Amino acid sequence: MKRSRRRRERGTSTNGTERSEVEFVDGARRGRPGRRSVDERTQAVLELLSGKATVDQLAVRFGVQAETIVRWRELAMESVAAGLRQGTARSAHELDLEKQLANLKEAFTDLAIRHELVQRAIKDRPSRPGRSSR
Repeated sequence: MKRSRRRRERGTSTNGTERSEVEFVDGARRGRPGRRSVDERTQAVLELLSGKATVDQLAVRFGVQAETIVRWRELAMESVAAGLRQGTARSAHELDLEKQLANLKEAFTDLAIRHELVQRAIKDRPSRPGRSSR
């Protein structure tokens, strides 16, 4: 069985803050999951989109799950789509919110009409005779 050579270092991120321990396993840089900088995530997505590396290769290199790499790609593609729209179209989230607003307005109007009808029925209804004090 081949043993992997491990070396631990304390790293600093590009903005000068200290990051978690970084581990090198067989030359691959690995660190704590969820601690990737914006530059690292950008590099991973660019390599994935350009075809230079696969999801699995990037996951091993950056020390994250393959699903994390896929999520980074999806976020990047959503941002690209939003950037290309530049106000000409609404996002899926905005369209969903507009649909919810229309449904709420319709429900409110329906309730307001029902309330008005009940108020008229109560006003036109004769009152019950009062009880005697005997």
